Amino acid sequence: MTDKRLAKAIQRFKNGDETSFKILYEATKTRAYYTILTIVKNDRDAEDLLQDTYMRVIKSIQSYQENTHFAAWVSTIARNLAINHYHQRKNTSVLDVSDNEALFGGIDPDYYKKTYVYQLIKKLDLEDQEIVLRHVLLKETHQTIATALNKPLGTITWRYQQALKKLKKVKIDETD
Repeated sequence: MTDKRLAKAIQRFKNGDETSFKILYEATKTRAYYTILTIVKNDRDAEDLLQDTYMRVIKSIQSYQENTHFAAWVSTIARNLAINHYHQRKNTSVLDVSDNEALFGGIDPDYYKKTYVYQLIKKLDLEDQEIVLRHVLLKETHQTIATALNKPLGTITWRYQQALKKLKKVKIDETD
């Protein structure tokens, strides 16, 4: 989607055209979802927080400053909600589906693959996780990531390279 088309949709939405919300949502949902998933590491929570993100976007659209990067603005909202959720859940216990298969039924066929990726990525700090996932999954450039995280481009590039080096050395323990 072109920046010009997105800017027009934003303006129409600000002026009360609710149908233009779909354009805004489609243009930003993938990036927002993976921003959240990077932090909460749970599909169900990520989906819930994605809905919360867009509720916040709807409430706050008038405060969005034109000529700034809209997707980065949405991702910042998503990131903040995910971090708040992460801190709230940190002290609660979570049941592992694989340990309670009889209770929950069959396991998602991609469960073990997802578990491996989550175990691998959790070896990085939150900001490095976000950088790696944004670059690898969302195919964002380092410049886009730098803008979204309000960090210098060199810092993002360096942290990405360091994270990859760390991941190459990681051995996943089956009991992790």
